Amino acid sequence: MLYFLVTLDETFSPTTSRKLLWNTFFNFGKHFSLTLGIDDLSDPSDSQSTSIGHARASLQYGSLTSQYRTLSVPIIRHVEKASLCRLARAFPQCHSAYESIDAEQRNHPVVAYEVFLTYWAQWRLIDGANVLERALLWAQEKGRDIQSHGIFTLLRIALGKTKVFTTGNFTQARDGMREVRRWLKDVAFDKYTDIQIACLSHYYFLIMIANHVTDNFDHQSFRNIPLIPDPQKEGQLNLIKLREAVQSQGRLRDARLILSFEVGFHPDEVAKQQACLSLIEACKHPGRVEPVWAVEGAVRSMLAQSYRRVGDFEAAEKETNLALNLLKTAPVPLDQNRAHLTVWLDQMKATKYSNCTESFAAWIEFSEREPVKTDSMMLSNALGKIADAALEILQASPSVENKTVFWEWELRNESLLEQSGDVYFLYLSKLFTGQIALSLFDELGAVLRWQEEFQGRYPDFNLWAHLVAGKRTLAQVYLRLEQQDQVIKTFGEISEIMRQRDDFWTEDANEGGQYAPQNVSNLDPVGQNSTTSEEMPAFKAENLREEWFSEWVNTAQIGFGKEFKDFSVALGPQLARVADPYMTTLLRWLKAAVNDGTITETELEYITINSKAGRDAQGHDAVEAIQELVPSTLRVHLYGPDSQLVSSARWAKILRLLQDWLLHRVGYNETKRHVLLGRLQTERLDSLIPTPRNSEILQEAERMLDLVPTLCEEAQQQFKGATMNWRRVACLAKKELQAQQNPEALWNEELPEFREVLDMYKVSLKESRDRGSLPNEAATLLSMAQHYYHGAMLLRPNAVAAFIEYLDASDTAYNKSRESWKVLKGWAKVEKLLSAVQEQMRLMIAPLAASVMSRFPSDDGRAKGLWTIVQMAKSNGLGWLMRTTASTEGNQIAGSDRVDVKLEELPVLTPEELKPLGHDAGGNVIFVDWYNGSMPGREMPNPIMLSLSPDGSIATLPVSLTWSEINGIIDRFSFEESDLRKSDASKELQQLNPLVEPLAAATEPGQTLVFSSIGSLHRLPLHALAINGETLIERNPIVYCSSLTALNVAYKARRSAEQLRQSERIPFHASLFGDPPTQPGKKALASLAKAFRTEAQIGDASTSSNLTSALREPRLTLLHYHGHVTFQEGDPKDHGLELDDRRFTLRDIFDLAPLPNSYHATLLGCGSGMSKTTVSNDVVGLVPAFLYSGASSTVSTLWPFDDKDAAMYTRHFYEDFHRCLQAGGEEEGLVDLAKANQKAVLAIREKRPAMYHWAPFVLNGYWMYRMGY
Repeated sequence: MLYFLVTLDETFSPTTSRKLLWNTFFNFGKHFSLTLGIDDLSDPSDSQSTSIGHARASLQYGSLTSQYRTLSVPIIRHVEKASLCRLARAFPQCHSAYESIDAEQRNHPVVAYEVFLTYWAQWRLIDGANVLERALLWAQEKGRDIQSHGIFTLLRIALGKTKVFTTGNFTQARDGMREVRRWLKDVAFDKYTDIQIACLSHYYFLIMIANHVTDNFDHQSFRNIPLIPDPQKEGQLNLIKLREAVQSQGRLRDARLILSFEVGFHPDEVAKQQACLSLIEACKHPGRVEPVWAVEGAVRSMLAQSYRRVGDFEAAEKETNLALNLLKTAPVPLDQNRAHLTVWLDQMKATKYSNCTESFAAWIEFSEREPVKTDSMMLSNALGKIADAALEILQASPSVENKTVFWEWELRNESLLEQSGDVYFLYLSKLFTGQIALSLFDELGAVLRWQEEFQGRYPDFNLWAHLVAGKRTLAQVYLRLEQQDQVIKTFGEISEIMRQRDDFWTEDANEGGQYAPQNVSNLDPVGQNSTTSEEMPAFKAENLREEWFSEWVNTAQIGFGKEFKDFSVALGPQLARVADPYMTTLLRWLKAAVNDGTITETELEYITINSKAGRDAQGHDAVEAIQELVPSTLRVHLYGPDSQLVSSARWAKILRLLQDWLLHRVGYNETKRHVLLGRLQTERLDSLIPTPRNSEILQEAERMLDLVPTLCEEAQQQFKGATMNWRRVACLAKKELQAQQNPEALWNEELPEFREVLDMYKVSLKESRDRGSLPNEAATLLSMAQHYYHGAMLLRPNAVAAFIEYLDASDTAYNKSRESWKVLKGWAKVEKLLSAVQEQMRLMIAPLAASVMSRFPSDDGRAKGLWTIVQMAKSNGLGWLMRTTASTEGNQIAGSDRVDVKLEELPVLTPEELKPLGHDAGGNVIFVDWYNGSMPGREMPNPIMLSLSPDGSIATLPVSLTWSEINGIIDRFSFEESDLRKSDASKELQQLNPLVEPLAAATEPGQTLVFSSIGSLHRLPLHALAINGETLIERNPIVYCSSLTALNVAYKARRSAEQLRQSERIPFHASLFGDPPTQPGKKALASLAKAFRTEAQIGDASTSSNLTSALREPRLTLLHYHGHVTFQEGDPKDHGLELDDRRFTLRDIFDLAPLPNSYHATLLGCGSGMSKTTVSNDVVGLVPAFLYSGASSTVSTLWPFDDKDAAMYTRHFYEDFHRCLQAGGEEEGLVDLAKANQKAVLAIREKRPAMYHWAPFVLNGYWMYRMGY
């Protein structure tokens, strides 16, 4: 059985594992078929006719000659002609012969089976399955007993085998295997006919498949057929004896068919070659009906493959040429006859090359041969080989060009597999390319997308080992994204898949086949077999306990890699204490080493006892002490407690001992040994990072960089990203050490110390680019910018230029690194982007740039620079997402329906881009932006405040408050209803007036002010602040937005929708929903429905399905909701509208994107405008969800309100809407929502002056609204 499905984890090497897959499984699976296709893929017969001595008259080529008695002579002639052409792979002539048979007679089981073999040899799997299904249906309609053993058993098992590939479902295959086993388990092999031997060909092929799709398949119980007089424990001898028996009787074609799966299961290449030579010798004395040219030619081809596998290319070429000579005697045209083995000879020449570049070129040339281009099976193999070689080239010489070449060939192969209906290999191909995308390119979004799409297209796919491997990949992605709930969900799905697998083999167990209980290997198998095993504990996500997780980690067969620690961290700090796979594994191996003597007591003492006396606190020596250790105490012995880490000298000696032991004296799996060693050094570094011990950090980082090249290839692949990170750590540590000796080394780029560190960074940058790792390239460029930061802060010209250059390059690299996120949809797209780990470093770019830019003199250039920085900072998240499309790059994992689209870089919003918006809004608009440019560890004392005037001029406005003071006022401000109702609530809030007081000189009363807030300011009604004693909402109409970038997207969407409505004359269309809690609210909703000539969806009509339908309505121009809203600050993703059937959350709204309309949404619910601000300053809440999904503007509330206020707001806000409707549908009916909102707020304020009543209503988005067409 292959181990590639067991070891899919962080130790995965794309090249090695892929070769293992294609060379072992693809070659034995698909080449098994191909080799058989030379003279017959699967030679079936029936149980009711011939025995060993059966004579087949003069007919030579058909697979089921024992059944020819059921066919007319003309049909037999067509079948024979078609079979002969199939053997020569002359498929057009083959199908032409079958088409000469009457359409109904082509459904005859014998004819249908021969047609199926042709499709199988072409790898046209769906066509083959259809032929078998029609034949079974035809026989049933003719009144045949299709449940009886014989020809129908053969059709069923052949169909089951095909369904494994076309649907990824093993059910029919399992049932077919059981049927064959029941039929043949009591039949002696000397009674076998061609049908029974044919059944065995499919049967043993499925045994091989079963061994790959599940690890609890009891293949021994299935390999006890054919029955021989002296049954053996293994089925191998059964096949040998059967082949020798039919071979001795002159049944060479049957012997060749048996040989094909005999050698497939035999592990010894020499034994395979001897078996082939035995049959070749028998061909010297053939029966009178045996086509020696086909039999011997096929056997010599198999022999050539065996020679090729052991590297004897000379012998392989010799056997292939002999096969070619045999084909010359075939009764078919020579050009057809020679083509097949000629390309096989070319293939062997291509395989000779050990250099990946030469192999790449040779396989491309091979794939362009005409016989190959028209043969799906051969072409698929060739494309896979080309992609393998391209991957080796990419890993040896990482570059964008080589990456593009690899994806090009990989996607061509996947497209061919889809066309062939080969779902089995398509999943494996996508699984491995997903691992490559994850491990080499950090393309997390592509992995999530292909998993989602594959599951949607192939819902019946249930090959367990494949699915578990895919889920493990998903778990790695979710761990990288710190998505604890998705990690837990994925664990549950893995356990459910395993449960279904176990149930599958126990279903109808009395019908044949024994159930082998699932044994789960521990993490440290000795060699290839574990000496201990235990049952997988059941997963219960709702009752996660430390004991369960610890047990699960130590028994789950999900590989050995860094994800174990990540799993525990993702699931909580308590679990992190108990789930330490590295210490667990090391301790287990150390205990075993005591018993087998692979480690000395002196070495053990130094590793496990942190005491000069050579004994632990209880007086135990090393051998005794290790039996008392647990993983957590072993960690303390190795690294020391957090308060007192071991010295560098002690750790160096421990590492040398462990390195010698793990690399040279331990018999466990090499990859796991090397990964463990690397992780031990990594954790030593992790323990030092929080400390000021820069000299030790530098020493350990350099030690790590020296260690990695000594590890095996698979382990090196795992640590490739870590080496780049530790190289940056070494640079930083060296810089700090140099600064301690000479502070000028921090900023003086002319000093040798400064240049030394810069050269180290350049090495790291080259390594990142060579490997094609954009996240590491971006992080290194950012570190290089930080290297020049101190000089830039002193406005040294060279430092400023270099600082800007590296900062800009870092931002560009970060943009490219997250291109793959554009393939995601809806909430997944938002959540994964905003929580992506690699975004954390990017968030430093704008504060770094802002802090340097702020040092420049106050002039127009400084203002423009700060504008660019602020817009860049605020467009990282939602604004960026709103500007992207669902297009993906051509080098992503994709289905055949994808197009190769290059996404353009999204430029930073410029003042010129906002001019059309301001013009369409009447021209009298001032845009105001606040930004917090605080750096980690240092707080910028004052906010950056910018204004953009109608003439395009940018001004920096001084704010007298610091961010510390602002946050203190906000923290003290109470949002409780009782406090907001107090008359002095406004006064408390107006301690923040300095935030808006600079607008007194920069703006005029009556101008529309657009506020782009930041951080905690999003929670506040800034319109309740005052300028010179006048409340802002009295002085100016106020509009809010999360960023000006998002606002501009909303504007463009509305203008585009308005143009469409005008061209198609689409009238105003409103949808009203909700269930107001009071009579004034109900009355207001009913009155609005009457004015808009529509019916409000209230009570049991206010459902999620009705709301979804309303939002998807292309004519929708206005949505009004008046009802309950739930907001939980700790979990804002559950923020939602309370409908009659369920809560309609922001996740539901995001998932609707993109909607086919642009509309205004009024959301009158308690706290509908409440939100949570992320570390990237993005706002998570209902308002951004609606704006993202299609709304161009929203009205919402910042806190729970009095329903009477909402009713009053509704009446006044919609007055201009009513006026436009009354004026007639053909009038443009332009409504200024900013002024409408101002009027409604002031109307409430006049009657109910407490801030609680009027201040919560806020308008977001583009505010100019056209009613008509």
